[in-house]
Amino acid sequence: MKSRREFLQMGVAALSLPIAAGTKAAASPSVPSKQATPAAAAPVQLYKVVFDTRFSDSVSFAEEAGRLGATIHGIRGDMTDLWYYDLDARWKKSPVAIAGLTAHGPLFCFEQLAWNHRMRVVFRAEHKYLPDGRVEHSITGPESMVQQASNLRDANDWPNRIANVIANCPSARAKMTQAKITTASRKSAPQENETLFSWVIAPVKRA
Repeated sequence: MKSRREFLQMGVAALSLPIAAGTKAAASPSVPSKQATPAAAAPVQLYKVVFDTRFSDSVSFAEEAGRLGATIHGIRGDMTDLWYYDLDARWKKSPVAIAGLTAHGPLFCFEQLAWNHRMRVVFRAEHKYLPDGRVEHSITGPESMVQQASNLRDANDWPNRIANVIANCPSARAKMTQAKITTASRKSAPQENETLFSWVIAPVKRA
């Protein structure tokens, strides 16, 4: 029987695996689609916004999230300490939403742990750096968030804009949709070598 720390370390090891190995099954959020109600206009309250200090775009995302009022928390690939010294106890007390812009490994771990607390990934966007310097964004989430993300087109500050999209994640169940958008990078070549993911994990709302 593996300990929780061993489980987390195995999950973080996913950082070194091909993204495709863990993405197919998680391509669609687990929250069932349902037509949004007026209550969906209220954004979910985010307990923490996680970013990875290794990636400049993740840092830019966090700076904008902080400017918008979020409590940000930096990691360097490994989310184990954040789990053991913060989220584990907090989620046992009551489920609270978190968000981030990280590599696949931390997202994978948070997603698995969230299931035990009736929480699911309700927004997910894959940000893939292309050889020609552009960034391809594959987005799945509430219709209102995907519509807002359409302003990524012709924008070279996509991390800042994604931070604003996440800040407006609806707290109620919402109609889900998908989109794929390609934008320019702030440099002529990709800034990072690793595909990044922006995401929101939130409590499941009953019908």
